[in-house]
Amino acid sequence: MSTRGEIPIDLHITPIDGRNYHKIKVLSEYFSERALNQERIFVEVQYLIWLSKYNVIQKLSKKEIAILSSISVDYTRIHNIESQVNHDVKAIELYIQEKLSNTTLKNIASMVHFGLTSEDINSCAYARCIDRAMEKIILPIIKKIHLALQKSAKMYRTLPMLARTHGQPATGTTYGKEIGVYTCRLKKSFDHLKSIHIGGKLSGNVGTLNAHIAVFPHIDWLTFSKSFLKHINVEPEMVSTQITPYDSYIRLFQNLLHVNLILLGFSKDMWLYTMLGYLKQKNVSKEVGSTALPHKINPIYFEGAEGGFELANSLFELYIRKLSYSRLQRDLSDSTVRRSFGIAFSYSLLSYQSILEAMERIEPNEMYMKEDLLSHYEIVSEAIQNYLRTKGFQDAYEKTKHFFRGHITAQSDVHDFISTLSISHKDKEYLLTLTPFLYTGLASKIVNTYV
Repeated sequence: MSTRGEIPIDLHITPIDGRNYHKIKVLSEYFSERALNQERIFVEVQYLIWLSKYNVIQKLSKKEIAILSSISVDYTRIHNIESQVNHDVKAIELYIQEKLSNTTLKNIASMVHFGLTSEDINSCAYARCIDRAMEKIILPIIKKIHLALQKSAKMYRTLPMLARTHGQPATGTTYGKEIGVYTCRLKKSFDHLKSIHIGGKLSGNVGTLNAHIAVFPHIDWLTFSKSFLKHINVEPEMVSTQITPYDSYIRLFQNLLHVNLILLGFSKDMWLYTMLGYLKQKNVSKEVGSTALPHKINPIYFEGAEGGFELANSLFELYIRKLSYSRLQRDLSDSTVRRSFGIAFSYSLLSYQSILEAMERIEPNEMYMKEDLLSHYEIVSEAIQNYLRTKGFQDAYEKTKHFFRGHITAQSDVHDFISTLSISHKDKEYLLTLTPFLYTGLASKIVNTYV
């Protein structure tokens, strides 16, 4: 039986901590209980160092700073303390004091968490967890997807393909241009996403530094707070209640939701192109597509991405609604909700991985794309009716509609129609050159210019 920690993987309740853990375990460095507690310890320790810098406590030597900085998570001990006091952040405070009790720093142990409320520590710890996860894991994989899309768009910018509107044959495009649409959309959202950083506070019980100013009135606590938050790479939220306003979280989750929606749409389109036969799937000899149908290769990675994005986005939507308001100076319901952040990030990561895997397993079926185009000569009716407009035909649209609407036409049918038109021989010769395969407009130039 394979295990992770104390709990066998096959006994875990969620697939992200069981079947799929190997795919998302990198996120445990940012969203696990251990990660959160390590960040809480980091913030408490850095706060002590900052108190020393402002002469609130004794000046700390390099050796003493090293002692403080060496404090790491002992999950069992912290859990035991928490089981007694029934408070997770208080358990961290007592744990640090315990660690200092046998060192030269025992005389400052009482100043651990001086003047603070739990949310001063939590807001900074969560901000650091999320920002680091974004920087190290989420942004790089989204950028990787963007580059893969960009490469595909460029590679197939001239590959003709039948475009479908309302699911019906519409006109010509190129496969690369259609991929380019998603490439550009993703790039815009990515640029917004990477500019967002999570805010935190260090301002006491209701955001006014009451205890700080009462005990040490000579200290410029606003400068202290702002400089400390910047020091630990947390965006300062200087005006708050007991909790940090969640607006920076909401902006991040809105942008992540948007990225996921773009890639969700991409997954659905690629699934449809596969169904239509426009895409070929890689045949991996050892894999099985169905327990009943030996011939099948299923687009499971696009389907998996779709499901994962829908799960992640349902949580992001919840966070956006829920975290926009906290009753009066605070209520605790946000605490339960934010402990689930790792689930939304995990399902997003699983889906990003699935997109990349899916793209490795497909390639355009160029022969079929060409055959499909050439079996729908009716799409050139758009060009014919617009050409006739330039020749003064008032009924150009009605004339082409009467002949083409609702009919699948061959090249010979189009030529027969052109032969009935009262236009010059030169004009007819030009219209006869129109083919669905060449009717792709500026698709290739659009890719070259903008993707």
